Amino acid sequence: MKRRINKIVAAAMLCLALSLLKTPPAQAQHGDWLLGTDGLLSGQQTPEGIFYQNVWSWYHASGGGFLQTGNLKCGPRGRVCLSVNASANGSLDIFVDQNAIAVTTPFKIFGANYGFAVDVPFAIIDANGAATGEPVLNLPRQSFSLGATGTSGETTKGSITNIYVQPIDLGWHFRQLEAIATGGFFVPSGPYNSNARVNIGFGHWSGELGLGGIAYADPDRTWALSLFAHYILYASQMGRNYTLGDQVPFEWAASKTFTLHSDILKQLTLGAVGYAQWQTTDNQIDLNPSTSLGQSALSTLEHTHMHIYAAGPGIQMLTKFGLFDLRYYDEFGAKATPSGQQLMFSVALGGKPWGK
Repeated sequence: MKRRINKIVAAAMLCLALSLLKTPPAQAQHGDWLLGTDGLLSGQQTPEGIFYQNVWSWYHASGGGFLQTGNLKCGPRGRVCLSVNASANGSLDIFVDQNAIAVTTPFKIFGANYGFAVDVPFAIIDANGAATGEPVLNLPRQSFSLGATGTSGETTKGSITNIYVQPIDLGWHFRQLEAIATGGFFVPSGPYNSNARVNIGFGHWSGELGLGGIAYADPDRTWALSLFAHYILYASQMGRNYTLGDQVPFEWAASKTFTLHSDILKQLTLGAVGYAQWQTTDNQIDLNPSTSLGQSALSTLEHTHMHIYAAGPGIQMLTKFGLFDLRYYDEFGAKATPSGQQLMFSVALGGKPWGK
C-alpha cells in the first residue's frame, strides 16, 4: 500500500513539473516563440498549485540561411537600389535562461481548471557575419529594419528580453487524455534599437493562442504522445513601417515512462521530441521602391514564408530533489531562416500550498 501511494505521489509530481515546459521566452531562434520549449509531456496543464521552472537553452546556427539586404548599383552615376539575399552566411549563438512561474487554481471555466503563468527570460546573443536576431532591411539613404545590415564583425549583447504573460490557461483532465488551451502575449520589455543589427528585444508586441493535448496508449499512462500547437500574431514594428507575418509553432513528443524503485530517482521518461514552424501570412511592408529591382526585392521580403523542422532525443528524471529535463534538437528542412542545433536543460520545483 505504501509503495502504491509513493507511485501516485510521484506521478502527481511529474504532471505538476512537466506542463510548465509550454511557457516560452521572447528571444527565440525563428520568431518570438522559442521552439523546443514545450518538450516531453507538455501538452497538459500543471496540477493545482504553484510551480517554478528554470529552463536553460543554447542555440547555434552557422553557414547560409540568414537574411541580408543592402544597396546594389543598378544604374548610371552610381545609382543604388534595394537588394536582398535570403541565404547569406553568418554564425549565431543564442543563450536563454527562462524563469517561469505558473499557478493552477481549483476554479472551473467550461469544465476546465483555470491557471495563469509568467515567464521572465534573460538572453545573450553572439552574432557574426550576416547573422541577426531579426530580419533586417536597408534602403538607399534610409535604414529600414525587418536592425543595420550587411556583413560585419562579431557582436555580443545580453540583457533581460521580452517577458511572456499568460493570463489564460485552461486544462481538461480525462482518464486517457489531457487537453489544454492557452492565451498570452509577449511584452516588448527587452532593449531594442531599430538601427542596430543585433537586438535582445524584438521591438514589437505579439499575441499567442495555444491548443495541445496528451494521449495515453495504456491504462497506466506510461506510453504517451504529446502535441502542442500555437498561433503567433505580430503587431507593427516599433520605429519601422512593417509587420511580420503570423506564425504557427508546433511541437511534438513520443515517450515511455518507467517507475523506478529508488528513493532518489523515482521516474524516468525517455522519448523523441521535435518541432516545426510555418509562416502563414505575408510580411506587410509599407514601402514603394522606384525601381524594378527594388520592387522585386520587396516582393521577396513580403511573400517568402519561412519554415523549419527539428527532431532529437529527450530524457526526463523525476527525483526527490525535483524534475530534471534534457533534450537536443537538430534542425532540417529550413527555408528563409537559419538551420542549427539546440540543447535545452531544465529543473522544476512546485507544490500546493492550499487545501489537501
